Parts: sequence; structure tokens; C-alpha cells
Amino acid sequence: MDISNIDISKLSLSEQFYLKCISQGVKVRESLDVMTRNPMKYNKDLLMKILEDNKETEYGQKYDFANIKSIEEYQNKVPITDYDNYAEYIYRMTENGEKNLLTSYEIIHYAKSSGTMGNPKRIPTSSLNQELNLKYNYAYLFNLFAEKVGIDWIKYPFLNLTELSISTLPSGDTYGSISGKLMAGFGDKICEFTTSPIEALMPDIGTNIRYINARFALVNPDISFTITSFVSLFLEVLRFIKGNWELLVNDIENGTIDESIKMSDEVRESLLEKIEPMPERAEELRKIFKQGFDEPIVPKIWPRMLLLIGCGSGGFASYLEKIKDFTGSDFNFALLGLTASEGIFSLFTELNNFDAILIPDSMFYEFLPLEADGDYSKIVTMDKLEEGKEYEIITTNLSGFYRYRIKDVVRCIGRYNDTPIIEFLYRLDQCLCLTGEKVNEENLREAAYKTEKNFGFDLIDFSVYADSESFPMKYVYLMEVEDLPRGVTREIIQEKLDENFCATDPVLCNKIDKGLLGKTELHLLQPETYLFYKELKVARGISPAQVKPPRILIDEQDINFFNVLIDDELNEFKELDMNEIILKSNLDDLNSLLLEIEELLENERISTKSKLQLELIIEELFVNICNYAYEKEGNIKIQYELLEDPLRIIMSFIDNGVKFNPLNKETPDLSLDADQREIGGLGLTIVRKNVDKIDYKYENNQNTLTIEKIF
Repeated sequence: MDISNIDISKLSLSEQFYLKCISQGVKVRESLDVMTRNPMKYNKDLLMKILEDNKETEYGQKYDFANIKSIEEYQNKVPITDYDNYAEYIYRMTENGEKNLLTSYEIIHYAKSSGTMGNPKRIPTSSLNQELNLKYNYAYLFNLFAEKVGIDWIKYPFLNLTELSISTLPSGDTYGSISGKLMAGFGDKICEFTTSPIEALMPDIGTNIRYINARFALVNPDISFTITSFVSLFLEVLRFIKGNWELLVNDIENGTIDESIKMSDEVRESLLEKIEPMPERAEELRKIFKQGFDEPIVPKIWPRMLLLIGCGSGGFASYLEKIKDFTGSDFNFALLGLTASEGIFSLFTELNNFDAILIPDSMFYEFLPLEADGDYSKIVTMDKLEEGKEYEIITTNLSGFYRYRIKDVVRCIGRYNDTPIIEFLYRLDQCLCLTGEKVNEENLREAAYKTEKNFGFDLIDFSVYADSESFPMKYVYLMEVEDLPRGVTREIIQEKLDENFCATDPVLCNKIDKGLLGKTELHLLQPETYLFYKELKVARGISPAQVKPPRILIDEQDINFFNVLIDDELNEFKELDMNEIILKSNLDDLNSLLLEIEELLENERISTKSKLQLELIIEELFVNICNYAYEKEGNIKIQYELLEDPLRIIMSFIDNGVKFNPLNKETPDLSLDADQREIGGLGLTIVRKNVDKIDYKYENNQNTLTIEKIF
């Protein structure tokens, strides 16, 4: 990749910017390789520089920075902090414009945190932190991308899903997202980089941003990559296109904006001035969309798009597989490491890789092992991290926070050169507890997405809260789902969800088994519940790019919001629409049952072995009822249904005979000789081994034995 012969003077502003980043990225990668071979040296040097540079600040004088000469002295003199310890200082800085309180470094912006537990915070961002953002989120990243795919992409615009809205504090400082601050630095020229117009970059409250981003992106087939804060926002746009492509294509064809799209008259008028009828592009898109979405759609509508840049760690990793359904497997992901308003903690080493290494020159790191249970005397530095262990991160950054708890939990999963590789797990302040157990977001994600895979539906998103008012107390899942397979009901999902949830933690499982906690409850939400939630948060002043799916609900107002939007139709109990045959408890009728099931499976791709297994199961259960249910002949009702995704059969055998639960019969000891074993039970053992689920109930004087077999 040689860019030395390119005449930069003939390039556009965006092309010049990208080439500058690509060139600088070479030095960044070389420097990173050197630092990662002796990370503790560079991390200690950074701490000593921070203390020296800030010894005359109000905070530095309070804790005697001038006389701290080692990490140990720093840990002994400076306390562990959280945001409340800085609130008074930040008030003086942002309201009165006071300087040199927390840091001597120039504060050029205040980052608006996502406010997970309450009102958004004002996190100071220094010019040094801004340089780190440019260094690692642009130069490093674009150099990696260019090395992999070349530089042809620099000529084309990108799809931007971050927001540039910036407000001004009483001190005159800017306030908003860090990404917005970076992009706002290009001023009006930003529109040369991105397909999204200013009405989407700096949206009015109530504007349908998804429509604007999708509408303006679809008309341009040459988009080269997408930038977003969270990868879920890209999936949101793709889903919007899938569900509304006819409306979008009609608007592109006619140069209109459908009246159903929410926006003010001023915004609508401004946008209409920027668009014109494009019948040829509309027809091209219409042909593509009519082919359906079974094959990846992104390469068809944007053949040059090769990269998505955004946060895909922790809770966002689950969205990537769903995105790949739209992009295909050849698509590239630049998954930003652990990044927060306080700074950049970690960095991926290559595209399409979840592994993120700590950045030695970004901030000074300390780690509290979770097993230390809050004992700060057990804090370790980055060189002491143990692979497989979980830690809370404590940081000293370049913007005036010292030994600051960001309350993120990470796990060390290896090393790159000599530098720890970490993965984000969950936030400490996002845990649930009812009877002493600690349920974190990692537990909740594992159970939810395993259940999604079990049944093959599309889990849009989910939230969980602890119901302490019920008896026994229990955890409640709220899920928005699409494409529920036929025959899969809330009750069926709830049973499997409880099983998967228990499997995440033996303590939790034990408490549910003993009845100290109730079984996990599930409610299904109305379509677009999470989009509605996002719109409400935006209307209350939170940036759209900062609204994360609320996985753990603690605030009563949020719990009430989701409970109001439970889908009554999806949650009501539904019996399967099963076929039914009534036979006499006579072995002569068995053949008619087997023939009916054979016809049911005739056109299905089922192995001969599976069909013979099913025949054996049916015969065993039918013969048992014939032999034991009635003194004389009676009726046997058989209900059955063939379901898809996965292909399986559910069969219920119902009789009015003597109450008898065959599942209570002990499994015979097969280690004994046949003449030593108790008679009976062997047939049911074979049934159990060859079905995926078996259940018995006795209601209304009827025995009902139900089996499920997956083919």
C-alpha cells in the first residue's frame, strides 16, 4: 500500500483526511507494538507525568501530587473515587468557568454520558484525550482498513449513525457526545463525508432519524462504510429498511417524503429541497427488495460497503450475527474496544476480532479482583492480571479523574505481546439481587440468546427486573420478538428460558429448585416497543446515539413503561391447533394410527431411522394404554401436530382410564440379568431415550402423556 505518489492537492477534503489518517496510522501501529512489549513501563511513566503536570491543581495540592514518586505512594495517598467526588469541582468548572481545579490540561469539551443510572453526567474531555481519540479511533483504524482492502474507498461517502448535536454550558464549553465533538470539528464540510444530511446529524426532537438515514443512504450505491456508536443502531436501520422498503422506494421514485413519517414542517420542507425524483434508482432497489431478504441485502444495495465501525463488545456482541444476515460473511467489523466518556481503555488488534488490548499510553489502570469483595488493598496493576479472572477497572485518566471507578467489569483472556487482552462483561451497577444472589447482565444475556437459538425466533431485545412483591419473589423477562415459529407459545419459551437462566448460576438454580425464588417469568412485548422507548428518551433530551437497550430495569417508571406494552394476544395461553384421532383401546386400531402418522410425514425429509424410532414410540405408548388403562375397552384420543423450526412432532395420548403416571416408574437396572430385573419399565426407558421431551398430567379425570420428538 504505497500512498507516497498521490497528489494530495487534487483530492477532496475527505480524501485528504483519510490519507492523512492512513499515513499516521503506520506510526501509531509501530508505537503500539513497542509499548505492548513492556506495557507497565509506559503505564507507570504516564502516571508519573499526570501527577507532575497536575501537582499545582486544587486536587493535586489536596493529595500532595508533588511528593508522590511511586505507584505505591499514589495508592496510599489518593483515595478511590466515583463521580460524586468530582461533582462540586465540575459544577464550578461548567457553571463558573473555573480552571486548574482537577487538571492543568486544557478541557475542550464535556462528554454527555449515557446516564445508565440517572441523569447524564458531565465528563471532562481534555485536548490530550481528544488526540488519543484521533490517534486510535481514526488513524489506527483507517490504516488497518486500508491495509486489508486498499484505498479505493476514500473516494466515497460513509453512512453516519452518530449524532453531532452539541449544546453549550454556562461556562461556554461544549457538551455532548465525544464522537459528535470530533465530527463537528469539520463544520459544514461534514456533509462531504457522509450521506446523512444535517437534519439527521443534528436532529430536532420528534424527527424520524431512521427514515432520513435510510432514505438518503439508499439513493447512493457507493457508500464505503458505516460509523455508529453502538452496532445495534446499524441493525435498527437495516430492520427499518426491511420493514418499510416499499414506502422508501416510492419516496425515492417520486422525490417525496411520505406523510406518515414524523418530522416538523420546517424539517420536511428543508429535506424536500435536497431531494429529487430518482425513478431509475427506485426501480433498481425495487427489483432487489422483491427478491426478498433471505440472502444478504447490503452487498446488493451498497456493493462498495465493506466495513462497520462501532462498539460491539459486551451486550452488543449479540447483534453482530443478526447484522451478518444482512451483510454476508465477507463484511468487515472494526469493533471498538472498551470505550467510555472517560477515555479509550482498549483497542482491537485487527479487524473482525473481539480481542482488545489495554492501551498503555491512554490512562493509568488499576484492577480490583471481584473475589476481593471490595477490599481495595488487593488492587493490582495491569502487569498482575491473571488470565480467566474478573476485575473491576479503576482508572486515572488525562482529564482530571484519579483512581476513578467506572464500574465496568472485565475479564483477562490472554496477552498480546506482554499486554493484557480484556473482554467487557457487565456493569457493577447493573445487577439484580432478590435473596443474596447476584444476577448480572452476562447471566441475563446468556439465558436470553440461548433461548432464542433454541427456538429460532428473532429476539429484537429484552429487559429484566426483579419482582420482589410476588411470593415467592422472581425474575421477570420482557422480550420483543419477531418470527415466532408456528406452535411456539409464551409458555413453551418461558419453560426453556427458566432452564437456561438456572444454568447460568448454580446458586440461582438451587434457590429456584428449593422454591426460595419463583420460576423465571416471561412476558412478550408489542412490536417496536424498544424503538418507542428510545423515542421517549430522546424526547427527554438524551442523544439517540446514547440510548442503550435497558437490559436491567431498576427504575419503577421504566418497569411500568414496559409492563404497559405487554402484548396481550401473544401472552395469552394458546392451545396448539392439533389434529385429532379417537381410537378404541384395542391393538387392532394401532395400524390406523401408524398409517395416519406415516401420511403426515410422507413429504418431509426425515431419515428412515427417525421414522422407525417414532413408530416404536407410538406403539409402546399405545400398547401400554391398551393393557393398563381400562378393565374393559375404552377410548384413546391422540392429538398430534407437525411443527417447523425445528421440524418436530408433538403427540398427546389421552385416556379416561385409571390414574397412572408412567414417568414415576423407576428406570430398570440394566446391569442386572433379565431374570433378576423387575418386569416392566424397559419400553418407557426406550421411549425416554428417543424423544426430546415427555410430560404427564392428570386433569378432569384424564391421563395425558405428551411427547415431543425433533427430527
